[in-house]
Amino acid sequence: MPQVIWILVNCSSNKEAESVGRKILKERLASCFDITSRHLAAYFWPPKSGKIETSKGATLILETFKEKYSSIAKEVKKIHSDRLPFVGFIEIKGIAKEYIDWVKGELK
Repeated sequence: MPQVIWILVNCSSNKEAESVGRKILKERLASCFDITSRHLAAYFWPPKSGKIETSKGATLILETFKEKYSSIAKEVKKIHSDRLPFVGFIEIKGIAKEYIDWVKGELK
């Protein structure tokens, strides 16, 4: 049975998250997406500067199969506003076979 994953993509805004999500959905690389607004993100930037930056934004959650991760990560890097976007995944367990069949039916 294919491994369902959630791909997490941090975006600068809900608008960017929706734009990226719709592009991935239209390409049928994911079966659906969700967007959660972040209250605060803190990170070192520029790299190795020791300077802490803060921002707000959104996290895009794409639902797909593990085999689609590389294609999605590559596409996100092409269209994302950040030079170095965060793209990672979490394996999801315990999903009903019927739901997995639905995901499979929506992907290329």
